[in-house]
Amino acid sequence: MTITWDRPKELGWARVDVSALAADVATKLGFLPGAPIEPIVEKMGGQIAYGELADGDLQSGSISIEPGKFTIYIPLNTSPQRDKFTIAHELGHYVLHFLLQNKSRPEGQKITHMRAQRFGSDKTEHEANWFAASFLMPSHAFITIYNEMGQDVAKVAERFGLSPSAVGVRARSLNLGG
Repeated sequence: MTITWDRPKELGWARVDVSALAADVATKLGFLPGAPIEPIVEKMGGQIAYGELADGDLQSGSISIEPGKFTIYIPLNTSPQRDKFTIAHELGHYVLHFLLQNKSRPEGQKITHMRAQRFGSDKTEHEANWFAASFLMPSHAFITIYNEMGQDVAKVAERFGLSPSAVGVRARSLNLGG
């Protein structure tokens, strides 16, 4: 039997809707901003594998989903701060493009195997990025911490365990500058 690996398909949701879902998922899983994300992956039934990626991509991660399990692949040459965002991005693919899309599919048409790798910057990648940003830096917590730390991107990045680049993008997406 040949396995067909699906690629993620966009939901077509607005950023605000993806962000609200991500914040809700983080709350339901007990994820606190700044906490390690690895326990969340385990809690969801997944694992993380660090190493050279199969496609030779040295900069980004990927996810492989099979019935009852998933694996997030992280390259060895990236920082822990980037890895945290990449892991959340891949969880975005899992939640948005696998779990959520399977909810609306009838039996017999469910996605059973999926692989997501960076294929440019299409809508599915944007949706996964929106998910990651809101999962790791929920707007209310982000705005509070950003203001408490005097809008110092480096300090905010340290507090969330993320890169200054990710924090700057999040600040700009919330119209805070950055």
